[in-house]
Amino acid sequence: MSQLVQINEQNQNVTTSIIVAETFIKRHSDVLRDIRELSCSEDFNKRNFALKLKTTDLGLGRERQDEYYEITKDGFTFLVMGYTGEKAAKFKEMFIEAFNTNEALLASDDYILLR
Repeated sequence: MSQLVQINEQNQNVTTSIIVAETFIKRHSDVLRDIRELSCSEDFNKRNFALKLKTTDLGLGRERQDEYYEITKDGFTFLVMGYTGEKAAKFKEMFIEAFNTNEALLASDDYILLR
């Protein structure tokens, strides 16, 4: 399983719609749909879901552009509230722990000095 939470270019803790799909064993297209159909404000959506493009090399000089979202902790929480079941609960806990671990690391004086 890939790292659940990453640090993006703006030094924020984020996950991605790809990671959510892999972890919750959902089709990525379904997670994209779930994000697009969220009943949240436009402001919340802009602050917590950043649409990105991933380039996939298809070989022979061909490439494909695939959409995915970078998702903040708040965006993740809002998105997966609707995911239910025992497995979903376990995965939610794993993500929350990963976000909290990264936030503690970013706040650590030792980590700041090392950077």
